[in-house]
Amino acid sequence: MKETFYQKKGLAIEKVAAELFLLSKDDRMPNISELQEKYELSRGTVQNALSFLKEISAIETESKGHLGTYIKKMDYQILQSYVVKDQLTATMPLPYSKLYEGFATGLYLAFKESDIKLNMVYIRGSEDRIDAVKKGLYDMAVVSRFAAEHEIRTNGTIDIALRFGPKSYLSEHVLLLASKKHESIIDGMRVGIDRDSLDHLMLTNEHIEGKNVELVEVPANQLIYALRENQIDAGIWNYDEIIDKNYEDLNVQFISLKEQHKAMNEAVIICQKDNLVIESICRKNIEVEKMLETQNKIKNGLMTPRY
Repeated sequence: MKETFYQKKGLAIEKVAAELFLLSKDDRMPNISELQEKYELSRGTVQNALSFLKEISAIETESKGHLGTYIKKMDYQILQSYVVKDQLTATMPLPYSKLYEGFATGLYLAFKESDIKLNMVYIRGSEDRIDAVKKGLYDMAVVSRFAAEHEIRTNGTIDIALRFGPKSYLSEHVLLLASKKHESIIDGMRVGIDRDSLDHLMLTNEHIEGKNVELVEVPANQLIYALRENQIDAGIWNYDEIIDKNYEDLNVQFISLKEQHKAMNEAVIICQKDNLVIESICRKNIEVEKMLETQNKIKNGLMTPRY
């Protein structure tokens, strides 16, 4: 019986802390009846949770009579320690480029500074990362803004928590060709395609439109290997890896992007739709400018990656 009581009290503290975490100083406090109904808790349990949070200085409130009770002070770090139990889970692309290494490092450091353990899993393909967040396997994911907005338009199951601006995801896409004789995809070529990456799929389909080619299923991060092994004749890939690894033997052709596709080079963090707590945790702990500064330092060799 005692164990059940403490379990309920602990659960109530977590839920009330999460509710308050979304508020700001001078906001009106939700009343006990509202919290009771929302979380299906007894009045006494809610009162105990609020009293506990006040005792540990997570919040300080002020009554304004018939206007209600308002938040006078709040300590997000204390509240957050009850909102995030053990760790946050996230997924992002394999860090094969310095830009991705910089992003992974920036995320790791941002949460480390807030004493939050971040468990990062690297998954290839934006479709799989988005799907993992939708299923609740991970709290958040890093994808391109293009992939995120496509999912929001199509299914409306995710939200964008943070945007990081142009060229934070990749510098640009390029067309890679096996033969130095060609400058574009022509009839008869074997073209690598990765259907798990929305950006790659869209760009590839655009460049083969109206052409008689053979599509070869290749993970996008294996395109260079496939070209060198004569498995494909062409493929679209991330220019960052070409620069980072100084692949001088490749025939690299720069491609122009349509305006709507420029979102492919911007990194965003997504979470489940209406998961306001995770969204708020991201916004309160990740400083975009600081993230980009870390990313640039690693890109330019001024800092050692940590992730």
